[in-house]
Amino acid sequence: MKKIYHIEPVFTAALWGGQQLIQDYGYQSSLSNIGECYNVIALPDHLDCRVLENGQTLSAFYQDHRELFGCPTEYMPVRAAMACTKEAMSVQLHPSNDYALAHEGKLGKPDGVYVIKGNGKVCFGHNAKTKDEFIELAEKGAWEKLLRYVAVQAGDFLDMPFGTIHALGANMVYIEFSQNADLTYRLYDYDRQQKDPKTGKPRVLHRQQVYDCVRIPDNQTAVSSLQEIVERGCSITAFHSEPGLYSCGKIQVSSRGIYQREEFYFLTCLAGAGKIANETIKAGETVFVPCDFGELLIEGDLTLTYLTYEERKGVE
Repeated sequence: MKKIYHIEPVFTAALWGGQQLIQDYGYQSSLSNIGECYNVIALPDHLDCRVLENGQTLSAFYQDHRELFGCPTEYMPVRAAMACTKEAMSVQLHPSNDYALAHEGKLGKPDGVYVIKGNGKVCFGHNAKTKDEFIELAEKGAWEKLLRYVAVQAGDFLDMPFGTIHALGANMVYIEFSQNADLTYRLYDYDRQQKDPKTGKPRVLHRQQVYDCVRIPDNQTAVSSLQEIVERGCSITAFHSEPGLYSCGKIQVSSRGIYQREEFYFLTCLAGAGKIANETIKAGETVFVPCDFGELLIEGDLTLTYLTYEERKGVE
């Protein structure tokens, strides 16, 4: 019998974190804030969601039930995490897989960010024309000249490939999609003196690593142009599709819809409530749909995001 599985999130507090995820989704935690809610992540002994149906961590569930994923990767390949900000995140980037594996023994993390709530400015790219100019402006602290900002609002999506300088703004709620990794290099943190609640220590900067990895030039970054299609009662917006890394998008259903794809996928409910394959779901919850599930019945008034992994043809 085909079934879907409920995924329990993992929470962390953040120096810049607010209370919006608690207020909007009713999450419960003893943390001072839920700055980040990892809806889908499977990093053993670090950040690892739990499958409610059998109590396994998501990483163990992947290893024990590979037939449900139909995926060639050694580890569960994708991740999704919501964040809410009372202050701006640090100016940062995520390195390429090659650099991250060589220097950290782990994968890098290209980002795709969907704005759930709020509007404002996001640091996205930079204005330096050469690596030398980038380093010179950073060393001088000439952030207004170096950093590039774009206006964003709820419903926008930003594609942030490896090496993209970025800093998500204050007073917003986001959901971030990526491959299954957790590695960030910080360039600038606004000279904040508070200790990081994750470590209990002052936040560390990684300037040399940023200099090594930053995209040059990177002055053409912009909010992605999105297109909605309507199929079988579902309004579907593809955010990003990058075989070998991750693919993601949004599904909206106002009453009843049918969704189908060959690959496994995770659905996170951003708003509303209803049923998926006769299982109840409400805002803030995530379910896993195995590969080759067939037609998936979605009922209710729901806004969902999907996250999946597509193979690179001819490579894996």
